Amino acid sequence: MRFVVAASSDAVVQECRRALGHVPGTAFRTGSVPETGAGCDAAVLNSPLAHERYGGVPRIGSVQVLLNQRGDGAPGVILATAPMAVGAAVADPGDDEIASHVSQTLASCVAAFVEAFPDRADGACVLVHLEGAGIDREDIAVTLKGLLRFLERE
Repeated sequence: MRFVVAASSDAVVQECRRALGHVPGTAFRTGSVPETGAGCDAAVLNSPLAHERYGGVPRIGSVQVLLNQRGDGAPGVILATAPMAVGAAVADPGDDEIASHVSQTLASCVAAFVEAFPDRADGACVLVHLEGAGIDREDIAVTLKGLLRFLERE
């Protein structure tokens, strides 16, 4: 499986490239989800955004695979992240908790894609747009730590 890591800021994308550029099968793009999703089979989007744009009803703790029928330039498959139950979020998470959350979120989204499309999994390309996926942070180093954990396991 291949991955496109994207963000709306070129400076953030450059940081991503510096931290993750050595990982095979990883590309980097700058722009919105529709601008960066060309050639991608799926995109990871945070649950509220995904369900608002592409339908479905959020289910606590479950990634949902949604089909993009809007023709809006985003990939054809939307992987809506699993919403957390009220009280499940840590009030002031540390860097390691945030990095683990990023890694686990992406792993669960990819697992849902593989389960839904087992015949497409090997050659698939998944867009991880930092803002779209809801994993962007002011301190991008923490997000990148989680992304690296995820990508090195894939």
